[in-house]
Amino acid sequence: MTDVRPYFVPGADAVTVSDWSQLVDGTWESLGEEVENWDYRTDLRLRCAVEADVARIRADTHLTDGSPLAFHFGWRASDTYLVGPSTRVPLVNRQFDVEIEIDPQFAGASIVLTRRLVLERDRFSPRAGEASRAGSILWSHEQPLRLMGPEALFPTEVVDFEAFGIDPGASWHLVMPASPDEPAMGALLLLLNPLDTKLVKAVQRVKNHSDEQLALIEGMEEGVVDEMVRWSLAHWDELGECDPESFGAAARTLTSRVLDEPAAWASDAVLRSSMDLRSSIAAGTRAIGFGRSLS
Repeated sequence: MTDVRPYFVPGADAVTVSDWSQLVDGTWESLGEEVENWDYRTDLRLRCAVEADVARIRADTHLTDGSPLAFHFGWRASDTYLVGPSTRVPLVNRQFDVEIEIDPQFAGASIVLTRRLVLERDRFSPRAGEASRAGSILWSHEQPLRLMGPEALFPTEVVDFEAFGIDPGASWHLVMPASPDEPAMGALLLLLNPLDTKLVKAVQRVKNHSDEQLALIEGMEEGVVDEMVRWSLAHWDELGECDPESFGAAARTLTSRVLDEPAAWASDAVLRSSMDLRSSIAAGTRAIGFGRSLS
């Protein structure tokens, strides 16, 4: 589709940008369509290179009067609709690199990386065809990026429930840490009952799940997040002081993404309102990419 705007814009080759790169263990690596092994505890740091023909841009847009132009680099969550802070770079240098950071607390299951060149101030005496409103987008580029795949959030094992002292009529059981201060890695273990052959097959299948298998996995996901959020609310006053690498800190981050105001749900009186809380957790869980989608 051709982008036709009501004002002059730069030629297609006036701005060129590199692909985004991701910082991984101190090394910049090419970023594809998704981030492997990403979870809600992992900050995402990205970088790209930009080459802008400043004189050409001003000539093409007819903004030769010194009107302030600047690039803005940022992102928005495509499922939660939250917009991250942008990095501003004035249109001065022909070549430059830019880095952005994505806060995992606000990123959903997928985001859109945005690069834009905008007019930053109203122009009061524009000629016909010239951009005049602050915020007018003269050039833009967007890239979708998936942050969460269908992989399990933590280790999963198939065990004899009766031998573990778990009711054998249950399909799954989440082993929670005894203390919020336990390290986040390895703090949780999801146990599957081998008697529920359909669920076990669904979880063990890597791709091409049937609709029934997806429904089983999504239902379990919602239940697991519900359990983690309720655990967090029961320990809410302790979690703010936890080490950043602890399970308590990770659980607090997850709960803050699922519920708008977690502290408001933490009192005993509110916790007794089980159905209201369950509805809010289910909605928040789906908003960040787990569980069922209503569309």
